[in-house]
Amino acid sequence: MPPLKRAAFKATRLSETTYLITEHSDIYEEHPFIYIRFFHSFNTILVIDTGCGGVTEDEEIEITSLREFIEKGNPDTDDDHGDGKPLNEGGRLAYAVALTHCHYDHILGVKDFARDSPVYASGYAPEFISRENLPNHSLCRDLGIPTPRYNPTLVRHEGRIHEAPHNLVFLHTPGHTPDELAIWDESERRLFVGDTLYEWAPIIFPKEGSIIQWLQSVESLIRLVQPYPGAKICCGHTTADQPAMEVLHNARGFIWDVLSGKEVVRKRFEKRGEACVQFVQDGMRFSLICPERLVRDARAVNGK
Repeated sequence: MPPLKRAAFKATRLSETTYLITEHSDIYEEHPFIYIRFFHSFNTILVIDTGCGGVTEDEEIEITSLREFIEKGNPDTDDDHGDGKPLNEGGRLAYAVALTHCHYDHILGVKDFARDSPVYASGYAPEFISRENLPNHSLCRDLGIPTPRYNPTLVRHEGRIHEAPHNLVFLHTPGHTPDELAIWDESERRLFVGDTLYEWAPIIFPKEGSIIQWLQSVESLIRLVQPYPGAKICCGHTTADQPAMEVLHNARGFIWDVLSGKEVVRKRFEKRGEACVQFVQDGMRFSLICPERLVRDARAVNGK
């Protein structure tokens, strides 16, 4: 038996049908969270975000393609259920891809799938992710890296897709970016929120973001999961399969503390031509980095 190839990814089983894939050695130090959901009755795997494309400086890593890892890599699931076989051995199941938003650390791996698989993205702000605007809004141009080419199918709010059951719902959740997309898996009571929020790392708003819209989106997600005790939240970084209501409530509370002045600015700096600020909660569970303008705008609208 040939030795196992070392991969830029590692898989963790969240349920019988859902896995978290972490990209652990990317040169950007983003370490994005990627999720795959098996729909065996549809002969399909839904890939939620595609990471940084396996770009690494670790010379011992041999598998840098997300698709190759899924089809040929050792999942190394760190649990008692793994059999050592690839997650989709030989590519027997088809793929559909959902991008929670267009930032580079979520789309650079899409090239592995776009040639033969549907790619879904939010239909809330089509111009934001147009071919002309994607290099800027993905931040690829800022980094001096090629922007991946793909032609997404834009989904409406509360939309469904043909490759998954009717109770898998796509939700427009603008805030972090205009094209932020959440996915609600009602059958497993699992909510995928991309970079809308997470714990133990700064929630970051780029200059195109909006705290005003973020608050509205988080309120809508709280209303969505409230009737489902035990619902879990899966984020684009650092937080996976945690209690959804508790994380949503506490993240919202932290942002309200920022707007009310209970949280003070810990750092000021300039980024992409804008004055930016950083807030850090005691204990560091939640923190925020954003243009100061976004805080002022949200305070004005919410009377803070």
